[in-house]
Amino acid sequence: MSWRRTVTLGAALLTVASPLAGTAAAAGKSAVQATAATAVRQGTFTDAGAERLADGRLVIRWHASADLGPAKVYWSADPEGHWQELARTYAKYNGYVTADPNPGGRVYFLIKGGNGAAVKTAERKLPLKGATNFRDLGGYRTADGKTVKWGKLFRSDELAGLTAADISYLQKSGLKTDVDYRTGSEVKSKPDPTIAGVKYVADPVFSDSDSAGGTDLISYLASGQFDKLGEPGDALIDGNKSMVDSPSAFGKLFDLILDSSTNALVQHCTAGKDRTGIGSALILLALGVPKETVVQDYLLSNVYRAEYNKAAVNAMVSQFKLTDPKAIEIVQALMDVRKEYIEAAFDEMDSKYGSIQGFLEKGLGLTAAEQAKLKRLYLE
Repeated sequence: MSWRRTVTLGAALLTVASPLAGTAAAAGKSAVQATAATAVRQGTFTDAGAERLADGRLVIRWHASADLGPAKVYWSADPEGHWQELARTYAKYNGYVTADPNPGGRVYFLIKGGNGAAVKTAERKLPLKGATNFRDLGGYRTADGKTVKWGKLFRSDELAGLTAADISYLQKSGLKTDVDYRTGSEVKSKPDPTIAGVKYVADPVFSDSDSAGGTDLISYLASGQFDKLGEPGDALIDGNKSMVDSPSAFGKLFDLILDSSTNALVQHCTAGKDRTGIGSALILLALGVPKETVVQDYLLSNVYRAEYNKAAVNAMVSQFKLTDPKAIEIVQALMDVRKEYIEAAFDEMDSKYGSIQGFLEKGLGLTAAEQAKLKRLYLE
């Protein structure tokens, strides 16, 4: 069975704001006065994030290298400006809980400390009903201290299930380009919805003939020929290597994102974890995000797809009456992303091109000038 073909199989298987930690009132008037009287030390925000609670409220969290004193929280539907004050709090609380200030639309937050230090953040996973793994690549720090802009580069699983509200949300977010890595047969089975104002770009990583061999694995599971399945994870390790060996789809991706008129841009496949995982890793690496951070982003698919993956594995176990532990582990491995999968791609870049940078230059054809342009477009 072609491991390269099997990469597609894993997908085919299937209102009033309040402080987060304590309040000024709870701390007492004297504590507030003491805080205000304390000189703000030099320091910066080291990270920030935002997550949505089940009731729709948003939890904004941050950390700083020192107590930055009084803090203001701002929000905007535009990550590059039009900030509106949301709340006043203290940096030492490390967070804030708020009702969604922009229901039905994308919202970004800006936190400013008393010494002028500031950090932007937003939800990493977009709150869409019809996609489980639609994520923003913004907010990641580069090795030289810059930050990937929010709201410009997205990654996702299949979009066929997007609701009317989801589509409206994406239009309000400024989405302009939809890059689809799926094969022709995958697209035919679940075509992307037409979104007014968004250009659709077919950019298959594999051909239909490459993916057709996925039926081999199904037949092996059905017939109990587990000895032909290889080891758990082998398929995606070899599949990731093959995407480095045949990277033309990702070259096309970079042609698109080098054109500023295409962003905001989303790239996606079926599960949003393998083909999209490599595409996202390459974008972040080209922008100078450290490899360790790239791996962390890659592994987030396990978090956002956990419920879906569990149901898919259980369905396969039930359908094929699997009791063999190795067979079950192989199915689980197909649904997961694992560090060894992305590391296999890095190793292939090192082996064939000498380094990740060598792959960017020779494998994808990104010149030094083009890499500098990417950084001007997508870093701040």
